[in-house]
Amino acid sequence: MRATSEFEIPYTGLGIGRHAFVFELDGAFFSDFEPSGFVDADVLASTELDRFEGMMHFDIHIAGTVKSVCDRCNAPLSLSIDHRARYVVKFGDRTHKTDDDILVLGPAEHLLDVREFLYESTVLGLPLRRVHSQEEDCDPRVMQWLTGSVDYAPDEVQPETDPRWAALKGLSSDEDSENEEESEE
Repeated sequence: MRATSEFEIPYTGLGIGRHAFVFELDGAFFSDFEPSGFVDADVLASTELDRFEGMMHFDIHIAGTVKSVCDRCNAPLSLSIDHRARYVVKFGDRTHKTDDDILVLGPAEHLLDVREFLYESTVLGLPLRRVHSQEEDCDPRVMQWLTGSVDYAPDEVQPETDPRWAALKGLSSDEDSENEEESEE
């Protein structure tokens, strides 16, 4: 787990104007968020904090590769990501989020924690349905099961029948047939 200070910007020491920051996001970064849905990642987040007198704009450009699993076959899948987002941060009497997703920082705050912004921007940049671009890239065993050409799941273990249970099944079926014969008479 990374130190949170790596993703905190001490904005009170920054002057009015634009300030650039770069963050590297990997699997360890995303493991802090539950559920992340990512197996691994190699993402570069180029950010720019534009500070004004009473507010800030936080622009993010996410670019890289995220490793996840295919929604169709559950096999590993690499997804390219290239997404831009803007967040608004205002200064106010107390720290809170507004209904418009604007972060308001109170006078006691001195650091801007950008982890949530980076995570949200990455997730929003991914497609809603994460599948292999070609169906042929999917796990063939799963595809057979999905199309109905086999009647069991690929990783499902077919239970071996215990001979003791098989003998008991034979007894119950013989008894049932005797009961049926008696009821017919």
